[in-house]
Amino acid sequence: MQVTQKEIAEYAGVSRATVSRVFNNPELVKSHLVNKVYKAMRELGVEINGSEISEEKRNSVLVVVNDFTYSLFASLISGVAEALNREHLTMVLCNSGGDVSVEKEYVMMACREGYVGIIFVTALDTPEYRNMLSEISIPVVMLNRKIDGINYDSVQLAHFDSAQTAVRYLQKMGHQRIALLTTKTESTNTRDEKVGFMNALVESGLSFAQAEKSVFYEDMTYADGANFANKFVREGYDFTALYILSSEQCIGFVARFQQLGKRIPDDLSLIALNRVPMLLETGTNITTLDQPSEEMGMKAVELLLKRAANHNTGYTNVQYSATLQEGFSTRKISLF
Repeated sequence: MQVTQKEIAEYAGVSRATVSRVFNNPELVKSHLVNKVYKAMRELGVEINGSEISEEKRNSVLVVVNDFTYSLFASLISGVAEALNREHLTMVLCNSGGDVSVEKEYVMMACREGYVGIIFVTALDTPEYRNMLSEISIPVVMLNRKIDGINYDSVQLAHFDSAQTAVRYLQKMGHQRIALLTTKTESTNTRDEKVGFMNALVESGLSFAQAEKSVFYEDMTYADGANFANKFVREGYDFTALYILSSEQCIGFVARFQQLGKRIPDDLSLIALNRVPMLLETGTNITTLDQPSEEMGMKAVELLLKRAANHNTGYTNVQYSATLQEGFSTRKISLF
């Protein structure tokens, strides 16, 4: 059944004249209106074959990240790049620095130019971000992120479970005073880690208030990890073990902790989330919960291509488990 421009306009909530201009002179139409029309066309089953979309652009995938130098994100992107190379697809990287306006500009370009799809390695749960996502007309996969209430394919670590694993491992080694160092930027990941961590402490007999006081917040940088080490020693915290979510935080913490005359694991047992090469720089074989980040990146590409081939299938949320990698940064302690 042929779809008319009038039907497309009604579906998209724009004028028929706007649809006509998108067909004939899309460069003269505001990007968000072009995107609305393209989204309506795809949902109505109309193939976009405009001459303005080159074959090269049709073979491109946009990858959005706020800082590609961050160790975990770099590892995820490496997996994405490997999978795209196998499929002879081109990766276009948006390194936004956390600026949503920059991300929106790239997203609108990808939609307008008919990219295969978009993989978000970082995403914010804000009204502005949700509005941008609602206007996207091409396939989307959330990698390492999920925003509640929005239906997109996603690939994540089971963060609640990873925090539980860390706490229970330390408890088996005799630790009862365990702290969590997380990040100031809240996401579904950090929320799930915090909830899993606190739940494990409460199940072991701590009050909710005690569990909440065991959680500390810093930005996810080397400097902030070092800053927390200063606080830890200066304030005389009596925790015997620490679980750290950011590799950069972990490196900064260990370096400063040792500069202050403290030793790991003699003075403090330590577990970090994600075994990345830079952890070797600490000079300590850190016990980690390792997530298969490159595999996760490749899975995100797989889901994106499936979505591109069939827009009408149900959404998939793939969750990976972290693997405990024992190092020399934890030790057993006496319960008495």
